[in-house]
Amino acid sequence: MVSRWWCAGVCAVVGVLVSGPVVAAEPAKADSFADRAVSKTTADGWRVSAVKARERVRSVPPLNQSPWSREGFLSLRGEGRIAGTSTLPVNAGTVATGFQLGCNTDVTSGATVGVTGGPTAQMSISYPPAMVIGGQLMPSISTTLRPGTIADVPFGTKQMAGALAGIELDGVHVKVDGCLGPVAVRAYTRVAISTAANDTTVHVYGEPHYL
Repeated sequence: MVSRWWCAGVCAVVGVLVSGPVVAAEPAKADSFADRAVSKTTADGWRVSAVKARERVRSVPPLNQSPWSREGFLSLRGEGRIAGTSTLPVNAGTVATGFQLGCNTDVTSGATVGVTGGPTAQMSISYPPAMVIGGQLMPSISTTLRPGTIADVPFGTKQMAGALAGIELDGVHVKVDGCLGPVAVRAYTRVAISTAANDTTVHVYGEPHYL
């Protein structure tokens, strides 16, 4: 049963987690890519932490040289940690990480100002060949960026088989076509756990950056 591995996993690593607690990034730091963590004690007594680490957003001139295209490379590690003690075992846990992207104005209708055409700015995310996340192959992702909305681009979701789990991707290619102005990107990590009595979800976000 899941509760059996959970007891074994937590008992083995709680000492390490307590001796080296998760520390959120200091607000005064100038590095907007600094690692960040958010921790919460659940109603059952577990200490759940969501960590955003090793984030990088590198904007490059688009290969098609179009003024309506944005291109870049994204790197990120998302990590989930669980510590503490409780009379209720954790039945399931997941960690998910990725980026949120937003385009201010769609220009695929040909206009550059005050566009009223259909929201069809296109975004594509390309993962490295044969990249496997949690036993599943992650395909390329494409979606429509509607002006005034934000698209969630997941890097992956991993089931937690113990008190610590993470997802890390480096140099993921992103391209947005048909967008006027910069494309905003914001990293996130989400950690969720479930017991017989409660479900708890914790989020951490990075600073906005631009392609």
